[in-house]
Amino acid sequence: TNQRRTSVKKWHKVLGELRSMSLALPGSRNIFSTMQNALSMKKGARVALNKGVHHALDDFRWMHNSISSRPTRLAELIPLAPIAEGHHDASGKGAGGVWFPAAHAVPRQGYRANVPVLWRHQWPDFIVNRLITDDNPNGTLTNSDLELAGGLLQLEALAQTFDIRERTVLSKGDNLNTTFWERKGSTTTTKPPAYLLRLFGMHQRYHRYVPRFDYLSGPSNHIADALSRDFDLTWAQLTD
Repeated sequence: TNQRRTSVKKWHKVLGELRSMSLALPGSRNIFSTMQNALSMKKGARVALNKGVHHALDDFRWMHNSISSRPTRLAELIPLAPIAEGHHDASGKGAGGVWFPAAHAVPRQGYRANVPVLWRHQWPDFIVNRLITDDNPNGTLTNSDLELAGGLLQLEALAQTFDIRERTVLSKGDNLNTTFWERKGSTTTTKPPAYLLRLFGMHQRYHRYVPRFDYLSGPSNHIADALSRDFDLTWAQLTD
């Protein structure tokens, strides 16, 4: 657990074995970003194992240690018809989205069946101040990073309002980078998307659902667009 480097040959073997196991470990395909980045940054025949790599390896150890108490069920591996379709969006102000649950989706206590779920979240100042813009070219967050964070909040909104265990859900957004990251589950980087995708995996594993992702053009995403921007309006004004 304290090893700082290894050979490229051995690292290829480790990644190959973990990739093969990820087919039966829901959420695990989202953990590979930092491990893939380590391979892309190799020096000669050696790969550096930094803190992010060890965190990813710890995630796999955690899954291994809990495999007997947390078995994988078939319905977590095979996508079926979604029980809910949702649209989400994000801006420099915040994020928001809507879910349209199927009539047979089971609501949690306090929520009604077959009623759309709307949510929004305004970014705190420390996030807004880090966004890269024309006025802030030295920022550290891109709009795509915020869109990806909004995609995770979108899934949490549904998990909080409906029982999605062993069910398939379909989430749509109007940012192509976000959709690509969500579908692939990982990226060769140590930037924010790598850690957000790791949270996607943990979220999926905890709530036991099958996520599907698709692209929705901006003009067709007007509900989520308003929810992610119009924070000057009350909920009553937004839903009127």
